[in-house]
Amino acid sequence: MERTDLTRIDEFTWEIPQSFQEAMRVPVRILASENLIDEILERKAIEQAIRTSMLSGLVGHLVVMPDVYSGQGAPVGIVAVSKWPVGTIAPGAIGHDINAGVRLLGSDIKVEEAEGNFDALADALTNHIPSGTDAEGSISLNKSEVDHVAQSGAQWALRKDMAQQDDLVRAEEGGRLNEADPKKVSEAARSLGAQQLGTLGGGEHFIEIHSVEEVFNRAAAVTMGLKEGTLVAQVHCGSRGYGRQVCADYIERFQEVAPSYDIDPPDPSLASVPLDSSEAEDYMGAMRAAANYAYANRQVLAHRVREVFDGLLEEGAGQRLKTVYDVAHNLGQVEMHQVDGKHMRCYVHRKGAARAFGPGTPGISLPYRALGQPVLVPGSMGETSWVMLATRDAMQKSFGSACHGAGRTMSRHEANHQAEPVPLDGEGDGVAVRSADGSAPAGVQLKENIGGVVETVAGSRLAGKVARLEPLAVMHG
Repeated sequence: MERTDLTRIDEFTWEIPQSFQEAMRVPVRILASENLIDEILERKAIEQAIRTSMLSGLVGHLVVMPDVYSGQGAPVGIVAVSKWPVGTIAPGAIGHDINAGVRLLGSDIKVEEAEGNFDALADALTNHIPSGTDAEGSISLNKSEVDHVAQSGAQWALRKDMAQQDDLVRAEEGGRLNEADPKKVSEAARSLGAQQLGTLGGGEHFIEIHSVEEVFNRAAAVTMGLKEGTLVAQVHCGSRGYGRQVCADYIERFQEVAPSYDIDPPDPSLASVPLDSSEAEDYMGAMRAAANYAYANRQVLAHRVREVFDGLLEEGAGQRLKTVYDVAHNLGQVEMHQVDGKHMRCYVHRKGAARAFGPGTPGISLPYRALGQPVLVPGSMGETSWVMLATRDAMQKSFGSACHGAGRTMSRHEANHQAEPVPLDGEGDGVAVRSADGSAPAGVQLKENIGGVVETVAGSRLAGKVARLEPLAVMHG
């Protein structure tokens, strides 16, 4: 695709018109700076975004975030909106790792208090927290207990003394989605859930210790508990095998029943059904159950990080880690939005995109209602991360959404064949890095333009900068 195929809406918005391909139901709007757009157009993800725009029932426009990369079916880094309840729902446009997300813990611990302990922190995190694709946790659950986790989300961890009340107050949706239905989850998914609670997983999942290097919005930073020169911890994980199995199960089921609804998916991985169908109702109940499992999992991991701080630093250091926010990346939700000048109820698919509700919007956690929803933007492993704050403009431009991370320029499969390797020797640039087996990772790290992503999000007024975080210790799944 060339720039000549695009219509430029404004400095940071580019549109592939609906007329570009006959089967497109809505135009595709790419959020990108002048410096990013050509690179994005070269990615396979754009072809996938165009196919995703062919889903039945879509309205408005498909949003492509500046950190987009190719995924299974739909790319990672998109927002697709269906009219409720006459549109369709596609699990592949929400993602396999349901409610993959980020928990940020702030503190009043000064960097100097932990000086010389960052290698030990990386080692302790690796030793204390199981990680890797097949990792099993130290919490043993039976099938009934897995269902309780899927119903209760982070509230389950609160009852087990692995959470503080403020953890839930400062989490998206309070760390729990209503109307979860574990009965719609397969036995295979529940078996995985019984083994994997409190584990990090593999892939891009990580736990990082950062310093707050620079604050841009001091009023917001005070509310968030962020202060320059202090330590913060960041946890990136999702619903593990439980959520992945839920997604796989329902894509297969939707592929079987789609013809009965006269739906021909643009890609088998984008199989969809009407929102008012029994199959959609079942998937939404199972998807919410997986989302709650992920909220509980990140809460347990946050508890483990606190235990590591207690063991390595002074007594009580773990309790000085306070939740700033917990945000989901892969979710589908019913929301009210302006679409083509009309206020309507919508079903919003976010895959690799964070909810970013502007100030005063119902649904924002109470501490941030007047400020806007926090947007957490992790960089790639061992790189700068950002804390941002959603604006009112995001409600109009991106259906209340923002980017989910710095962005990989290609999928993991593409990276294995094309990416320029960046060695990680465990002490790169003074950052203590450990992989799942406790060693320095032998794989590759993808070069990516986090500055360009953040400048696009800020320049397009989806979210404003609050703080820049620099890594000190990294545990990688």
